[in-house]
Amino acid sequence: MHNNKLVKLKDIKSDTEKEKETGSLRSERKEPWESGIKILESVDVVAPVRLLHVCDAISKKVFGDEFSILVNIKEKEENTIFLGEEFYIPKQRVSHTSIDYLPDNYSFNTVIHRHPDGMNTFSPTDRSFINQNFELSILYTREDGFVNGVFNLMHESYLIQIPVVIYIDYGMEDIDITNIERESLLSLRSRIKDDRFGKWDMDKTKSDDRDLFSDIARQEPMPVDKLDYALMKDMLLDDVNAEIQDLDYRVSSIEDTMLGGGPDERIF
Repeated sequence: MHNNKLVKLKDIKSDTEKEKETGSLRSERKEPWESGIKILESVDVVAPVRLLHVCDAISKKVFGDEFSILVNIKEKEENTIFLGEEFYIPKQRVSHTSIDYLPDNYSFNTVIHRHPDGMNTFSPTDRSFINQNFELSILYTREDGFVNGVFNLMHESYLIQIPVVIYIDYGMEDIDITNIERESLLSLRSRIKDDRFGKWDMDKTKSDDRDLFSDIARQEPMPVDKLDYALMKDMLLDDVNAEIQDLDYRVSSIEDTMLGGGPDERIF
């Protein structure tokens, strides 16, 4: 015979209440499967633009041959590595397809070596004889610059190689432009004289912007039906074209710098 008992609702205690009574309730609860461990899938490498210029300059002197230079890691910040500008060219015998390192003394932890254009991956020889002997190994081509790399981590007797993403530091981010004031579109257009704007016309002899804007403020708004939308469209197109020209100039400047045509090249 089963012994059935009636249980009152107030006598049922939740798991949380039971944990409180036993003092086992944790102050922080994690979501299911959450470990709090960060996964390192790749490492960012920031290389000063001078190293790119150095590789470009050497490639011009050795034509199509491979070569390598050695540099040091200046700083590590979480998953980002910053390279220093100092470099060393180790003793080496090179050809179009190989690099033979000769006896030499140096203490650098990063190697940058060149591949022919279009070969943007490490060869079996690179993986066996170059990459594993440095903490960081970067691949360079004359056409594309720094194209590949691996960061080595030691685990017991194993070497774990993590891919890297390489960025060039052009040294332009810290330029202070607070002394440059750019005129907004509306304020610029409000100072352009055009007879088709009727009451918005301004006196050529006025040179003080405060007088110009005070006159505009006293004038009545121009009726919507009298606005010259074609002229306004032309003005906006002028601004767009100016922005495009500015972007084109910046891209051309960056290309010149990357191709070794910038002022930094004269250090060689």
